Amino acid sequence: MIRNILDWLEAAAECTPNRTAYDSPEGKRTWQEVLNQAKRIGTWIARKVSAQSPVLILMDKSPDCITAMFGSVYAGCFYTPLDGTMPEARMKLVVNVLCPGLVVCQEKYRQVAGEVAGGAGLCVLEEMDGEIDEEILIKRRRQHIDNDLLYVLFTSGSTGIPKGVSITHRSVIDFIEWACCALRLPDGVRFASQAPFYFDNSVLDIYCAMRMKGSLFLVSKSDFLFPRRLALTLKEQHIDTIFWVPSALTALANAEVLGKGDLPELKRVFFCGEVMPCRTLNLWKKVLPDADYVNMYGPTEITDVCTWYRVDREFSDTDALPIGSPCKNTRIYLLEGELCVSGTCLSPGYYNDPEKTEAAFIQNPMRKQIKEKIYKTGDLAEYNSCGELMFLGRKDSQIKRNGYRIELGEIECLLNAVEKVVLGCCWYEKEQIVAAYTGEASEKEVKAALKRALPRYMLPDRFLHRESMPRTGSGKIDRLALKREVENEYSVF
Repeated sequence: MIRNILDWLEAAAECTPNRTAYDSPEGKRTWQEVLNQAKRIGTWIARKVSAQSPVLILMDKSPDCITAMFGSVYAGCFYTPLDGTMPEARMKLVVNVLCPGLVVCQEKYRQVAGEVAGGAGLCVLEEMDGEIDEEILIKRRRQHIDNDLLYVLFTSGSTGIPKGVSITHRSVIDFIEWACCALRLPDGVRFASQAPFYFDNSVLDIYCAMRMKGSLFLVSKSDFLFPRRLALTLKEQHIDTIFWVPSALTALANAEVLGKGDLPELKRVFFCGEVMPCRTLNLWKKVLPDADYVNMYGPTEITDVCTWYRVDREFSDTDALPIGSPCKNTRIYLLEGELCVSGTCLSPGYYNDPEKTEAAFIQNPMRKQIKEKIYKTGDLAEYNSCGELMFLGRKDSQIKRNGYRIELGEIECLLNAVEKVVLGCCWYEKEQIVAAYTGEASEKEVKAALKRALPRYMLPDRFLHRESMPRTGSGKIDRLALKREVENEYSVF
């Protein structure tokens, strides 16, 4: 049993040194090159900070960013990646929580890194050259245990202060070993990356590619703005596996740029991060009827995903897709309908924030005899007649109106199934259910479709036809930004 993710990197470099590891339109790195560069960076970092120091990485999504992450690990440290284009105010909030020992950046971000680094040291990637000091790296490796942190990723906090979710080597090792087996990934698997590195969906791509001695192509942001170009990229790059948020899959499916047989090498389509509309799934199945489709679910507070469902039957456009069953070494509890998680996947807590950790990671009430933490996700779920978990929506998205309990997620599912609707979402505001959507469907058509599917008390009060939806950095619908846009447009002065 391995204790450090670097064992996978070293195995890939030994067995397939010249195979492309991580590549992008700007360049590529073989496994041997990733190993050598990571060791050089690790030597540099180890001479600057002590083991298990936080290292903030301020770089574009690139092969160099990944090698900087692995370099941090060689130094016995853990990493937090941030996009260099992120607002400085948010960077400073992250730095205040993380208190990094070192900031590693590209030359282009030297100035902004200096402004947000606080008292941390600053290292510019282009200057981190030199010999590999195997002695210091071996020393750091000997100090390592599998409960050491591998990374801290930051998620939004209700108070406006980002929360740093801590994840250990053991959690990632356990998850990736399960994923490579359960998802039937072949040696040499070729992923196309959609998620930014500060989003936890990127963990599966990065580490499964390494574990299977495969490769990960970093799709440019601009490709996701132009569906025809995106489809061509998948074909030209010989992509056989994707793990994307449903919004990205929906945008490509609705663009009508894919036909049956257009992506002959794409064999595996995985998705997570949002509810997957069955209408989108069915559009993809028309193009790739023989592909393996897997729906996964998991909050940031666990290691990427905690439940999974391999699509094994037909669903109508208006059906809800199961989130399935727990991943290996994971246990799910439904406490008053709220989905709670325990197991190796669980984060030790929010970095440098014991109060929020105690509130979210609670003692398991089902096992009071021993100390065992579970995470309260805030999501509602239930089991269907097949024994599969069904996601019902956020706990705070369940409303009660005129004596009726209403799940906004159910309305949203049906909204996304309406013909000519591309993306839709719902929220409750000022005692009204608001439905916003994009696409060519008229308000009259949307209303008529929902009237045929929903009882009267569940019908939205307001319909907002949008040209586009604001997106988060991970590609999901930015619901807070959308609500602010709507409030600004409908403000009465």
